[in-house]
Amino acid sequence: MSERDDLPEDTTGASDDASVPPEDRPSDEEAWREIVENYGDRPALEEEPVSRGLFEKKIDIVEPVEEPDSYEDMWRDDDEGYVPPPPPPLPKPTPARLLAWIGVLGAPVAVLVLIVVTQITDRHFSSWVIGALVAAFLGGFVYLLMTMPSEPREPWDDGARV
Repeated sequence: MSERDDLPEDTTGASDDASVPPEDRPSDEEAWREIVENYGDRPALEEEPVSRGLFEKKIDIVEPVEEPDSYEDMWRDDDEGYVPPPPPPLPKPTPARLLAWIGVLGAPVAVLVLIVVTQITDRHFSSWVIGALVAAFLGGFVYLLMTMPSEPREPWDDGARV
């Protein structure tokens, strides 16, 4: 017994595309045309004559149009415009914190300057200068880490200010 005998027979009468020889199959265009023709009832449209009055209507009244302001006038400062208040002054750091920031930011810049000077002039600096700059960087970095607050000011404070 073959697998084809196990399958139920098609009771709709539709033909299996695999059993139809390729030359007997309708082309795609014919298949679409058949689908469109058998889609359903088409509504009957009545043709209405187009009124000639729609195209012959004339407008005789023309109102003068006010020209917009020039581009320069749009951006001029008005006395009534919003002027934001001056920003608050920057907070002053303590001397120890300022020294730490100078060590963290200034030491790498000084090392780069020494490298450029060494390349240009062939003058070598002693190792204690480089060691002092490295120590200033590390000391400033450690001080800033140690003096950071360990918890936020408020539990839900994400730093945004309105």
